[in-house]
Amino acid sequence: MALGEDGHKMSKSLNNFIRPEEVYETNGADALRQWAAMGGSPGNDIMFQWKDITAASRFQQKLWSIFRFSAPWMAQTGESPGQVDRWLLGELDSLIGTTTEAMDRFQFDETIKAIRAFAWEILADNYIELVKARLYGPEGPAKRAAQNTLYTALDALTRLLAPFTPFLCEEIYHSLTGESVHVQSWPKAFGAAVDPAGLAIKEIAAALRRYKAEKGMALNAPLPGIVVYSDLGLETVDLQGVANSVVESRTNRPEIEMRPVAVKPQMKILGPRFKDKSGKIINALSSMDPREVAKQKDAGQIRVEVNGEILEVAPEAVEVVVETLSAGQAVDVLQVGSATVLVRR
Repeated sequence: MALGEDGHKMSKSLNNFIRPEEVYETNGADALRQWAAMGGSPGNDIMFQWKDITAASRFQQKLWSIFRFSAPWMAQTGESPGQVDRWLLGELDSLIGTTTEAMDRFQFDETIKAIRAFAWEILADNYIELVKARLYGPEGPAKRAAQNTLYTALDALTRLLAPFTPFLCEEIYHSLTGESVHVQSWPKAFGAAVDPAGLAIKEIAAALRRYKAEKGMALNAPLPGIVVYSDLGLETVDLQGVANSVVESRTNRPEIEMRPVAVKPQMKILGPRFKDKSGKIINALSSMDPREVAKQKDAGQIRVEVNGEILEVAPEAVEVVVETLSAGQAVDVLQVGSATVLVRR
């Protein structure tokens, strides 16, 4: 049963009904079909809400943007996929399995949700962002692999979505293949597993974006250098594109040293405790070897000499600044799953 936005059954007497033309004249018929599918779980009523129509329309705009970006690059090259490509193909295979099973149960809402999540979050937000450098780069196996993977993904995605957005999918599929999507067969799962290396690369790329954001850096700002340690033997081409930096991939464990480099006395603690002596204590602490201060701090008490007098300072009154080093160079350490990422400063 279709319900109005007030939650009651649509009827002329309540004046809570929506004429179909009100929807498709502003948002298109495909958006209305998506709304019906999202509420299409057997036995459930469907409440009409304009926000659902708006969400459907925005998804269609996103899918069209994905196609417009991909169109110049997509090609059936037959190239063997790389790690990130295999990750996407594994996710695509999972999507086909999920949607097929949901359609067999007439759970159209589950089907639409799974397709939207794949198209928006996996394909657009992650895969395409990862492979842009390959697509923009010179001809070669890596570029051809990305082109072939994009073609495979868009081909399957439009066939999965065609029952719900027939007009949009017909436009995309005909532009892609020259044929009608509505005479094609439903995609079949092809047994691809999500590549753990590709998944790790995706997660590392996200961590590097967060790192730049936290540092107030532009996402395309280069970094001095990145070293990724993982026993998966990760490919670096996509990480280099995302980070706009040189990336090294190593399978051994990183050697990391934590070195105290500075002492920061906490005046808000020292002042009330030592009063007029606090200034001299701060000077004494600042002149001490940070490594010695760190050692005493760990032991539970810091001893300083002021005018021949030994004073004891509580550990919480002193902050020791520690620098992380690898091979003698300052680095920031990002732990991403089982991978360790060192970002040179």
